[in-house]
Amino acid sequence: MRTPSIAIAVSGLGRIRRGSETWATDLAEALHQQGAPVHLYAAGPVATSVPTTRLPTLSRTSVFLQFLSPRHRYLIEQRLFTRALLRQLRTHRPDVIHLTDPQVAWWTREALRNSGPPVFYMDGLLLGPDWNWRFDHVQVLAPEYLDAASRAGRETRGWRVIPHFVDPAQFQPASNRQAERARILGSVPPAAHLALAVGDFAPGSSKRLHYIVEEFARIPAGIRPHLLLVGNATVAEHRSLEEFSRRLLGHGVHIRTSLPRSEMAAVYRCADVFVHAALREPFGIVLLEAMASGLPVIGHDFPVTRWIIGEGGTAQNLEQTGRLAETTSRILVQPTLLQELSAAARRRVLENFSAAAVLPSYLASYEAIGQAKV
Repeated sequence: MRTPSIAIAVSGLGRIRRGSETWATDLAEALHQQGAPVHLYAAGPVATSVPTTRLPTLSRTSVFLQFLSPRHRYLIEQRLFTRALLRQLRTHRPDVIHLTDPQVAWWTREALRNSGPPVFYMDGLLLGPDWNWRFDHVQVLAPEYLDAASRAGRETRGWRVIPHFVDPAQFQPASNRQAERARILGSVPPAAHLALAVGDFAPGSSKRLHYIVEEFARIPAGIRPHLLLVGNATVAEHRSLEEFSRRLLGHGVHIRTSLPRSEMAAVYRCADVFVHAALREPFGIVLLEAMASGLPVIGHDFPVTRWIIGEGGTAQNLEQTGRLAETTSRILVQPTLLQELSAAARRRVLENFSAAAVLPSYLASYEAIGQAKV
């Protein structure tokens, strides 16, 4: 049977780097390596071997739109991207179009309702059943989202649970952690443990890096691990977080911003444990990258985060003051436990969140959706 042709489009692809753009590129490249006919549609240049079309559009950050409200800038960007995308889809007619921008997906679905291709909407923003019911074909990233829709009384016949995945060959445990640390950080004592946190540096960010710093300050200095904070930040946000962190942790904190994804694999190999304090996370590809790199994860006890971590770490109530400090200390002072969790984290990714484990679900979904179109 012929493999359906797939179009994947994301309005920020080639311009910014978020979870949605990472999802689109990783999925397209994995499909392409499998020989599936896949085409990417982007707003900017993309470094990939996958056939890609760059669509003419206008970014919401354009100087030509700065006199408008943020909402109107967003809608103009999305509308222009959708119009350019529809012209391509009507010409090239793939069997399935896979979208994750909510507004682009809805406008595309309405425009192609009677003429195909069918839209496969990936809910990567945790919009939930009150939005997803509009689509005939929905990808959710964890079983909890399907269960929540069922509890809400929504029809989920066309929904599929397909999680994100990572390449375990790219993200691997360190063969020489000290050498990686010396190259990237340079100043961590050889005997010290190192914890890693990744997220937005903005005050009030859902990643809660400030909370992580406060919790590490609660760990007694004699057993306190060094902390590496990595993420996107403006100059002002970087300066603010650095000043805050230095005040509480002194030279025990290290900060890196705007690293290319190609450098992140080495960053994970520097660390002993990964801490993630978001209270509610649509998925968290960084969790998979860390676990594939052999890092046990300490995360919040949100159902999706708990499901991802499984036996590869621990999910705790990180709304409680002192819980992250206590959990981090307990794991790092037990070398055997640390090694067991490290092996379990890597194993969980290989078995559940690698391309080999997840790609068959994508291919089966594309085949079913392509056959179902009118």
